[in-house]
Amino acid sequence: MPLFENHVGVSLSLDKIRLVELVYSDNEFVLENVDEESFEDKLNISSIDKNFFNILQKSFLEITTRRALKSKNISFSLDPEFFKLFKVPFDNTLLQKDLSEHLKWEFTKLHPKLSADDYLLQNIELKKRENFPVNFTVVLCLNKKYVEAIQRLCKSNELILRYVDYSHTSADVLLRFNKSLKGLNGLSIYKSNESYSFTLLDDYKPAELIKRKLIDNKLPIDEIKNELSTIMVNHPGLSSFLYAFISGVNIDQKEIDEMNNSLNIKFKRKNPFNEVKLSDEISSLTGLIENPIEYTPAIGIALRLF
Repeated sequence: MPLFENHVGVSLSLDKIRLVELVYSDNEFVLENVDEESFEDKLNISSIDKNFFNILQKSFLEITTRRALKSKNISFSLDPEFFKLFKVPFDNTLLQKDLSEHLKWEFTKLHPKLSADDYLLQNIELKKRENFPVNFTVVLCLNKKYVEAIQRLCKSNELILRYVDYSHTSADVLLRFNKSLKGLNGLSIYKSNESYSFTLLDDYKPAELIKRKLIDNKLPIDEIKNELSTIMVNHPGLSSFLYAFISGVNIDQKEIDEMNNSLNIKFKRKNPFNEVKLSDEISSLTGLIENPIEYTPAIGIALRLF
């Protein structure tokens, strides 16, 4: 994809599609579309929904009927519920083909009733621990049926699919625009409908990436506290977290305050609309959005190429 082309970013949760569009105009990218649409039926991840394409297509057309897209390029960010995730040690001298076969083997060990060939496996190499001899990678596993439905959607709407990514990874793209964080370590939490994901970042690069279930639709603070204690033990050179950000859906200030008090960390919500130039019309619309952080993955994936 050429650097200066319009780009649509879409984030998918279990119950909603959110869309943004960046348009290149007068030597800069401008946000010219922000919209969302709830699905008629909440998606069921326990079984691949045969109706996934129809649900997605209907909601997508509702948005594009209200405002036609100017872009041909589109990328999708999917919430943690869509993915299986595991962490394994690996040999970083392996050729890509050999690494792919090794990760498929690891997948089969963890999920003996599933076929690794039915999944797209993307590995994210974790930053190596100080004085630790083993390299680790986190593997994101996405059922190919979801990707096939997204590809079908793109073909039906004459769009070019560029990327399909993990929502938390997309959200963390925006942290790179904060140059004051360069060289520092910090935390990032992403909350979705039924799960949460958190990363330990070191100079923007993931040193840990963990996905867990919510408890009663809330972030399990005690569980997170234990996870952070384990991280501190596994990273002996780490004495504190110099920043902490939270994004995702269904996050209220009370929940953030509880986390801050319990973990002694000050989590901040990063408004993604502050990272891009807004058209005059969109500027007035974004002020009406109750929870701007819900658009963080969509804007992050749209900015990924720029």
